Amino acid sequence: MSARPFFAALKTRFAGEAVQLNALDAAIGDGDHGATMLRGLSKAEAAASGQQAKAFMRASGGASGTLFGLILLEIEAHLETGASLNKGLTRACERICDLGEVALGDKSMVDALSPATAVLGSGDLDAAIHAAKTGRDATKDLSARRGRAQYVENGGRDHLDPGAVSVVHFLEVLREVTP
Repeated sequence: MSARPFFAALKTRFAGEAVQLNALDAAIGDGDHGATMLRGLSKAEAAASGQQAKAFMRASGGASGTLFGLILLEIEAHLETGASLNKGLTRACERICDLGEVALGDKSMVDALSPATAVLGSGDLDAAIHAAKTGRDATKDLSARRGRAQYVENGGRDHLDPGAVSVVHFLEVLREVTP
């Protein structure tokens, strides 16, 4: 299988969600999450097979480009080579936690990714998406301990974490393009 349909569908999804993601990010960050993701995904879609996640990382830049790129590298490997999605996303989550110095409950992308990987071992992507959505929704009640959101009043409490929202989009699009 190829990762090309995934990246094309992901770019389309983020084109439709960019304004909402920017608004979520404006409440707790610098307001460019959707635009940054779309910029990276536009370059990823145009890149050669097997190089799409790296193209995303280069184009989106910054910490978020690297952290989201880790997830995309693993999804790309899964789609291109059949590598284990669970092992790959678990590895990505561990690296994100290490590089970002973030943990479950810190109001970050990890709050969606970690619960998804916890149930993905069974091979049930639908259950992983449900777990990611539950984690995403829980970020509304959390106060950020890392990133720009930690400096916003109450650590961004009462707002969803845009990174957690994006993780759910990644998994939903993966479900849409895989049989």
